Amino acid sequence: MSSLISNTDLTLQLEAILPDCEKVTIISAFMTRSATSWLGRLISNNKPKVQLIGRFTPTDFAKGASDLNALRDCINSGYQVKALINLHAKIYQIDHDTIFNGSANLTGKGLALVNNGNLESCSRVNACEQSKAFINKIVESATELSINTLDKMQAFLEQFDDADETELPAVWPEEIMPQTTELFVSDFPLGKPGVTLNEYQLNSSLPFAQIENAKDDFALASTLFKQTKAYRWLKKQITENQSERDLGFGQISRLLHDALADDPAPYRQKIKDLQANLYSYLKLYASDEIELYMPGRRSEVLRVV
Repeated sequence: MSSLISNTDLTLQLEAILPDCEKVTIISAFMTRSATSWLGRLISNNKPKVQLIGRFTPTDFAKGASDLNALRDCINSGYQVKALINLHAKIYQIDHDTIFNGSANLTGKGLALVNNGNLESCSRVNACEQSKAFINKIVESATELSINTLDKMQAFLEQFDDADETELPAVWPEEIMPQTTELFVSDFPLGKPGVTLNEYQLNSSLPFAQIENAKDDFALASTLFKQTKAYRWLKKQITENQSERDLGFGQISRLLHDALADDPAPYRQKIKDLQANLYSYLKLYASDEIELYMPGRRSEVLRVV
């Protein structure tokens, strides 16, 4: 049975393992130079394959939660650096048999490498095939970054040097970082319209966090909703699967369960909750494109207007 350890203990264990490893995969929402430099020193002799996957939104860099120069150092050192905008996980996989999962980011405070570090916790996870497949899915779903991409990010951020922080977009323009094609739970509304959620406060780049932030501007909120992967996926299902009958709630639930990339997939009830939330947003912001109605006593069905 695994037990909880502090981030100080995590750092000590990593310092014992990393100098002799062959592969390192670190999934961390935030990354800063103090931690990436620490990592580089530990693996300088054995030079393992390194994969770093972070969230890396414009706000993360503007607030200093992540560091562009740290990522430059990593790419120049031959590490693979990737971004996944809905990322919140913190996972350290060393070779194939050692996995730590917890709350510690790859930052100075997250790993207690600096004074006044955070108090974090983690545990050693069984490196079963399911755990390794979950990590591999995150890596595959993320977008790889290059020095050229970082240059574009920096140029984009410099446009907002004198602007209020609230004016900074939550996500990058498509020409800098295209959206991933995979569909995740976090691409869907985690609550009904107008409901304040902690998840949205923690990650303002989530699509429905952006919609909630724009709810006082109906036209903008509607545009943002119609741009979400969840809505575009739903509209595609209606167009491609509609034959003689309009798609009912149960049919959409089954299609959604098969489409989600989260591993393991959510339980059926959670799927239905996400779907019901999406329908609420659809009624509010996209009734001009998709009609949702209830024929007789049947469940709600959809059709393109």
